[in-house]
Amino acid sequence: MLHPTVRLIVWGVMTVLVQWLPLGGLLLACVLALGTSAWLSPRRLGLLVKRTRWLIVSLVLLFALATPGAYLLPSLGSLGPTDEGMRLGFEHLLRLVFVLASLAVLLQVTGLEGLVTGLHGLIWPLTWLGLDRGRVALRLMLVMHYVEQSPPGRQWREWLQGEVASGEPMRLRLQAVPLRAVDFAVLAGLTFAVAVFIGAAS
Repeated sequence: MLHPTVRLIVWGVMTVLVQWLPLGGLLLACVLALGTSAWLSPRRLGLLVKRTRWLIVSLVLLFALATPGAYLLPSLGSLGPTDEGMRLGFEHLLRLVFVLASLAVLLQVTGLEGLVTGLHGLIWPLTWLGLDRGRVALRLMLVMHYVEQSPPGRQWREWLQGEVASGEPMRLRLQAVPLRAVDFAVLAGLTFAVAVFIGAAS
């Protein structure tokens, strides 16, 4: 299994590169991500889609109604969707779905502690500026723990008022796992793949 930091880097690179994929490659990537997510983490995928449903609707409507082009419903005039807008909206919808599906897989296979460990390694360069990455990582772990354990009906105002659940003191553990040879190999291969992709795109 790859180091959590490497998983975060791979996911981040994929979400960036997918923005430049043509429609055919984008469709394939989206189908693969959705299939993997539906198999490994269907609950997380459903939760992410549910929480972003209004963003998805707004994204499609924005491109469909605000992009100049040939009107699909001429009777509506400028209030109707355009062919170019629908195409752009569909492409951006696929990109958003890919990000959500791949994020669901990342969260499922990495877990809370692994995610924080990955972030702990990812922000290592910021220690040169005096940032205490251990403190940042532990605070993030604490926030994510309360978010996951909070009741479904909990309101954000309760968090601002400091109304947290009482109980036994929680012990947080941050594991600093060193990178292995396979992690460096994946990073090297990823760097080469990005260079080839950029060269082909330009």
